[in-house]
Amino acid sequence: MQNDDTTASESAQGAERPSGLRAIWANTLEPVAPLPWYRRVPRNVVIAAVVVVALFAAVTVAAVTGAGAPTRHRIVLADRIGDQVRLPDADSTLALRADYDRQMTALQPYRELTVAGYGAAGSTETTLTVIGLTGSFSDVRWELDKYFGTQTTIDPSDNPVVDRQDYPAGPLGGALDCAVLDYPAVSLTTCAWADGNTVGIVIDATGAGEPEELARRTLDIRAAVEVEAKD
Repeated sequence: MQNDDTTASESAQGAERPSGLRAIWANTLEPVAPLPWYRRVPRNVVIAAVVVVALFAAVTVAAVTGAGAPTRHRIVLADRIGDQVRLPDADSTLALRADYDRQMTALQPYRELTVAGYGAAGSTETTLTVIGLTGSFSDVRWELDKYFGTQTTIDPSDNPVVDRQDYPAGPLGGALDCAVLDYPAVSLTTCAWADGNTVGIVIDATGAGEPEELARRTLDIRAAVEVEAKD
């Protein structure tokens, strides 16, 4: 009977005997430190946290440095474009610049304006007029519609624009339209392009060019005058 009691007592003590980490803790004079947090957190949670931190850091760097943002451009008119040289400002050029200058208000997206007349070397006759506007344009079609009078002309019969067509805008993107300005005294061909930062206008002052021909020429002019903004 005593043996049975002894066996039961030993079994009970064995069941209560600590094991594993509890046994180590019980057999040491100094307490054993608990596992650090990174050993207790599941591995997949740690990986997810690292990924989130890395993404947040990348987004922060991009926001501060502008990394990944589209390249900004502006228009700088050169002294020479192809076989055309920049001429001293004629009265018509000054009047055109003054007209656009009035649009450079705080409520408009235009921040920089440049206007110049071009012609053959040694000549004083303007054959091409180039207008450049730099700013921030969220809707390039809206900008072209404003130039061609779709958004500003109350009576369509007052709009001199005829035969407006869309043309390939080239590697700089955006949109390019060309048309004929049919005034009572003169008929002019014009092309205009727009992208996120620039609006450019080319007017053939001779009235002899066809829209398709001027569209090709405008692509060359745009490549020459639309440059990357450094600021």
